[in-house]
Amino acid sequence: MSRQQYRKEFKCILEKTFLPEGISNEERNELLLPLSKHLFEHIPSRLFRYRECSEMNLDAFNGDKLFAVTSDKFNDPYDCLFRYDKERLRNSIMMGISKDYVYALRDHFQRGGDFPDMLKSVFDDEFLKNAKQSIGNANDDMIELYSENIANIKEPLNKLIDRQTEEAVNTVKRLTFIACFSEEIHSVTMWSHYADSHKGFVLEYSTNSFQLKCQICDQLKQCNKAAVCNFYPVIYQQQRYDATDFLAWYIARSLGLPIKNPDTFAASKPLLYKSSQWSYEKEWRLIVSKFNEFQNKTPFCIDHLRPQAIYYGTRISPINRKMLHLIAKEKGIREYQMYIDDRSYNYSVKFCKFSED
Repeated sequence: MSRQQYRKEFKCILEKTFLPEGISNEERNELLLPLSKHLFEHIPSRLFRYRECSEMNLDAFNGDKLFAVTSDKFNDPYDCLFRYDKERLRNSIMMGISKDYVYALRDHFQRGGDFPDMLKSVFDDEFLKNAKQSIGNANDDMIELYSENIANIKEPLNKLIDRQTEEAVNTVKRLTFIACFSEEIHSVTMWSHYADSHKGFVLEYSTNSFQLKCQICDQLKQCNKAAVCNFYPVIYQQQRYDATDFLAWYIARSLGLPIKNPDTFAASKPLLYKSSQWSYEKEWRLIVSKFNEFQNKTPFCIDHLRPQAIYYGTRISPINRKMLHLIAKEKGIREYQMYIDDRSYNYSVKFCKFSED
């Protein structure tokens, strides 16, 4: 399967994967199984991380550390930015509180009916029990008075929806930490954009080195140092990810409705979509979900991640290469020097084994 094909297949599996709030870990793992299986079968054995020769990046290399940041720090403001249908969003909320809907529910309850299964799946039992009793006992005057009150709050409600939508967009961008990697080491563009115009370096990581110990730990939610990490390929397409359903839940919850999240995975999905103009990056993302006091700190440092090789840019300064070489030599990792082959017809960057001679 080609790289482009597995990304398309990953997209299909991702968009069919829903993790409802309140399910057990066993149920969650079962729902994630197709996605996990696909990732396990197709994740590259090695990935590359492009770096500038900054003090922070040199210190991180020396200390076997990796820094992840929230997507609001990315160079592309469209990165991780989802879209939504504002009219559909407003209409769905207004329909759910409309007079006609309340009348229909009351008549349905008085005939011995119950809430639709869809509402049962998202609201808790106590709320539905009280709502059913109130609506079932309501007379026409009460419902008409209710409709007048709804008409009075329509404009403030629209403003609240706008405000909560903006908050949701910002929340998604600041919810998780991301470290970016590429499948590609020979890309002229990647070296130009992310390694200081070939004056930087690239670290090669084995994907087997990313131990997900927190994910299977019983103390996950209590531990202040807990982090759940997952590798995903970036999906490149022309259209932004549609998060209208996620926003409807977010706004309903902000209004105080005890509605269950139909997909706890929804806030992470927009982080994996990017404009097709960036497809040359062949990017994979390490998504880091943090808990407790570290939630709002950025960048977030992941410890004990040793690279297995380093590649020096064609324009790297002798002093920077010397500093990096001393660190690499102490770690005992492979070293390579990128170079331009003047005889080649192609624009790809090549590398050879680094030698001090």
